Amino acid sequence: MTLLTGQDPTDLPGGRSRSGAAWGLNALGIAIVGFWFVKNGLALHHPTWVWALGGVALAAWVFREFGRTPRVLVVAGVVMVAAGATTVVPTDSLMIVPVIVGIVLIGSNLRAPLWSGAVAALAAILVIAVSASIEHVPVQFVLGTSGGLVMGVLIGFSRRQFRVAAERARQAEREQQRARLLADRARAARDVHDVLAHSLGGLVLQLDAVEALLEAGRVEDATRRAGEARALAADGLAEARRAVRALRGDAEAEASRPAEAIRSSRPTTDHEAGLEALVDAHRSFGGEIVTQGDTALTDLDAAHRAAVVQVVREALSNARRHAPGRPVSLSVIRDGDAVDVVVANPLSGDGHGLLGMRERFEELGSGATVEAERSDDAFVVAMHLPADLAAAEEDRS
Repeated sequence: MTLLTGQDPTDLPGGRSRSGAAWGLNALGIAIVGFWFVKNGLALHHPTWVWALGGVALAAWVFREFGRTPRVLVVAGVVMVAAGATTVVPTDSLMIVPVIVGIVLIGSNLRAPLWSGAVAALAAILVIAVSASIEHVPVQFVLGTSGGLVMGVLIGFSRRQFRVAAERARQAEREQQRARLLADRARAARDVHDVLAHSLGGLVLQLDAVEALLEAGRVEDATRRAGEARALAADGLAEARRAVRALRGDAEAEASRPAEAIRSSRPTTDHEAGLEALVDAHRSFGGEIVTQGDTALTDLDAAHRAAVVQVVREALSNARRHAPGRPVSLSVIRDGDAVDVVVANPLSGDGHGLLGMRERFEELGSGATVEAERSDDAFVVAMHLPADLAAAEEDRS
């Protein structure tokens, strides 16, 4: 099939390398046709023009094996068709082989029009018919060679469709890679937002407390608060660096780094301790929070627990930023095979945090939902998640 198509399945658009088998088979085809062309030419005493045109057709076939650009390949195919068709009758149809290869080469080239292979075949049939008429060759000869040329058109069209399908598959793969890249960047952006909102918001509160304590002359308490503020700032900087490395795709460098000392502001590990670390941190920042239910989130799997922790962190950060000193309520309620987590605080407005909440739950793909809306004088963030029934069963046993 390689001899007839002039292409190997590994020879795709753009000049990609072909397999050694394809080179070998085409070289064998050129050698066989060339050998019989010379042997029959010497026996039949071909005229000079037959030797010249036949040699040009074979040379174009050889050149085709080294041509890498689509334009060069089309030119080689045209030369093979034109020179080969002229010598088909004198060589007793031997040179029909390079003509078919040329037709396939033209028809399968994506840079050439779809009808180019059929036009090349019709032109070759016309030349063969005229030559047969001059040489008084039976019409059956013309019909037989025409059948071979039609086969070349069909093979060329088939190769063209294969290339189109391969190009579409590569395009789809590029689009999928781009979508994955954008999704990774969005996740990294959410991490950066979570870190800044949590650590910087808490840092502002700590510094305000330091200022108030210094004004009251409570230097020791102010020093302790300043130390906590420094630790919070260092943790926030470490988390920001981690998110930036994730955004750059430097996963291996991230994995090779030693574990850094962190507080409850680390978004990727808080879920291991449930919501308790966030509650403690909120209170250490001077916030007031009332909890109800299982803040360890033992009824949720790791992925859903991490999403809940991220959303609650955002809700508490917003509460401290927009309503400092106001009480916050946190409820974890098990309802059958679902878990509801509700955070209520006097929060106003919308922002990137609320968008990030929804995106995190959509990525879970489990039907988990999060709603954030104003209710009377409070802003309520309500989460509804499927319970981890296996984990719950283990706890009961």
